[in-house]
Amino acid sequence: MRTISTLAGSAVVAAGLLFATPAHAATAWSHDACHRAVVRADRAEDAFQKALADLKKQIRHGGHPGKAEWAHLEDLKEVADAAAARAARLCPVAPSGTMSTGVGSTSTGANTADLAGGSALVALAGAGGVLLLRRRRASGRA
Repeated sequence: MRTISTLAGSAVVAAGLLFATPAHAATAWSHDACHRAVVRADRAEDAFQKALADLKKQIRHGGHPGKAEWAHLEDLKEVADAAAARAARLCPVAPSGTMSTGVGSTSTGANTADLAGGSALVALAGAGGVLLLRRRRASGRA
């Protein structure tokens, strides 16, 4: 019976590994797709900025933009925001700056005060455990 369950378990694990997506394929990105998304985002932002400048120019010269101009400007802003969000999703961001880790990081020297404090706590816990065991044995409980 154990042989059958071992074989069935091995078959399930093998099937899971066979159909699993490799890690490198799941995180792959295309430089071309990133570049195209950035270009589209830049074009959309330029179109929005030009429409905004035209609208401000019209107002400066005493004009009164209608609802259509304002709606067009809002549409261009939405398109620019969507294009920028797509570019942000498609383009990986490399980490920059220093690591923010807690005490015990391997990138800096050891902090002797923290190490001494931690060692003292461990020693105190050990001494307390020994004391409790001695009291327990002295009272007749094993």
